[in-house]
Amino acid sequence: MSLKDELGVASVNELRHVRSRTKGTMGQTEIDEYEEVTPEGWVVATYTITEHTNLRGLESTRSIAKQVVTPTACTPSEKR
Repeated sequence: MSLKDELGVASVNELRHVRSRTKGTMGQTEIDEYEEVTPEGWVVATYTITEHTNLRGLESTRSIAKQVVTPTACTPSEKR
């Protein structure tokens, strides 16, 4: 299953990676941010995916946060 399918992004929309960063003294938390962009160039949702690896026991957890962008707050995305 692709990330686009896992997040439930509409097939006509593009899932665009915005940025990645790490947190923690050993980079044990990875944070990736994505935008869902329509064919017209409008950002309709943003996603933050956080993966954390516990240094004791090496257990890994993953969380996904979706923020819907309201039509009144939408602006055409920058062409990257």
